Amino acid sequence: MRAFQIESRGPQLIGFGHWVDAHAHLADERWEALGPAAVDAVISEAIKLGVGYFMQGGVGPADWQRQKNLKERHSGLIGLCFGLHPYWVAAHTKSDCENALDILAPLLSETQGLGEMGLDFRPHIMLESKDLQISMFENQIELAEATGKPMVLHLVQAHDEAQHIFDIWGVPPAKGMVHSFNGSFAKAEDFLKKGLFLSIGGPVCRPDNKRLHQAVKEIPLEALLLETDSPDQPPPRFKEVLNPPASLLDVARAIGELKSLDPSEILDICSGNFRRLFSGN
Repeated sequence: MRAFQIESRGPQLIGFGHWVDAHAHLADERWEALGPAAVDAVISEAIKLGVGYFMQGGVGPADWQRQKNLKERHSGLIGLCFGLHPYWVAAHTKSDCENALDILAPLLSETQGLGEMGLDFRPHIMLESKDLQISMFENQIELAEATGKPMVLHLVQAHDEAQHIFDIWGVPPAKGMVHSFNGSFAKAEDFLKKGLFLSIGGPVCRPDNKRLHQAVKEIPLEALLLETDSPDQPPPRFKEVLNPPASLLDVARAIGELKSLDPSEILDICSGNFRRLFSGN
């Protein structure tokens, strides 16, 4: 583990709109490619539908700066979340990653969360980066411990390794969320036992995703979050376009059907869960 220089600040007061998208990438360059007003338009459309806060997922240093720029344009609507995504780690050298960690540590005083952090062991992503991914994951767990920031976890085809790492290092007190959970209830239970929230996105809207449907039926409502992962992982009706944050309502409808609750009730409960996790109360 590395020694980090951490700027100490008290807990932030976070203003949340009505309903919360717990994980999105609205600073993604694909939005910029559509024109300077594209992301502003999809944020406005989501607000009309009642979605009033958009938590981001961090990728690497360039993304962190784009998030800051986005927040300047949409004050009070954007939650900053900085971290080294496994994709970014896999595409960079050990030296690059260590330098980025040194940049990251003092910036976390500006954020609500730390991430995306974690492991992605799909062969086309991992390449030769498995050991480096594990090292960066462990270092970011240490940062979460030191800063008191909830973790935003990206864990793909790495469930057992992630559980092993948490068994060794522990889960920091501020806990965190597993972004875009898409597994069985048995795997969900492993995370629930560690005090982590499970964030559900567009894959739950697929009619053939029976394993996730069954897991969602069994996951306690108090442990659920809703996300879009915008512009990725669209529900079926958005599959031909960049996934907008308005698709959060599709996710809520799908979960509402599985839980036999009105979508607005699902949105209310999950937004309350988000506030509880990221406000520390």
